[in-house]
Amino acid sequence: MMQSVREKTSIKGLLAAMGESIDVQRGETIFHPGTPSNAVYLVEEGRIKLSFLDESGKTLTIAILDTDQIFGEMCLVGEKRRRYLASAIEDSYVRRVSKRNFVDAVNADPFYLQLMLKHFAGRARVLEETLEDFAFKDIQARLSRQLLKLSDEYGVKTKDGILIGFQLTHKDLADMIGSARENTTLALNRFAREGILDKSRYRIVIKNEEGLREKCRTR
Repeated sequence: MMQSVREKTSIKGLLAAMGESIDVQRGETIFHPGTPSNAVYLVEEGRIKLSFLDESGKTLTIAILDTDQIFGEMCLVGEKRRRYLASAIEDSYVRRVSKRNFVDAVNADPFYLQLMLKHFAGRARVLEETLEDFAFKDIQARLSRQLLKLSDEYGVKTKDGILIGFQLTHKDLADMIGSARENTTLALNRFAREGILDKSRYRIVIKNEEGLREKCRTR
């Protein structure tokens, strides 16, 4: 019986009973680079964007987090100050748990330590894939892969195709693939002309997933 209960336990379940819930409005910053790294966060409702910023103000989106996902966990492995920006891309609720309370809870049960190791391994894999894209793929291939990922994670089936289920600007996409907005718009326009997708302000519908996969295979 104990084993089956543990199989249903998650980091979400651990955090849900701790800390405080915070109301975050769309566009609001949760933390920014340089602020003290002293808490772990759980997305209770809404979506959160994590981004790197360079000195010129350019951004690179490293993750879009949905309900039940955690962030800010680098404080657990020695980060003293935040290295990236966390902001809400829609009205959200996040739960904030202090580093000390989280560490005490994880140390009290090795099962949670195993879950955290799996979590860090998953994040490392995503970053490796992103670096591979930047090194070896052109803009069309990077954009195609990102659109397929968004379709898989947030896609909503409609009569016209698969709608990416949240507001998404060309600048948002450019930040996700490490490209200038103008170049991202050119690639999107080409995909639209080829019948791969339909687009309008904040809205993208994927009509031809296989067409996107073909673009992914283009160096």
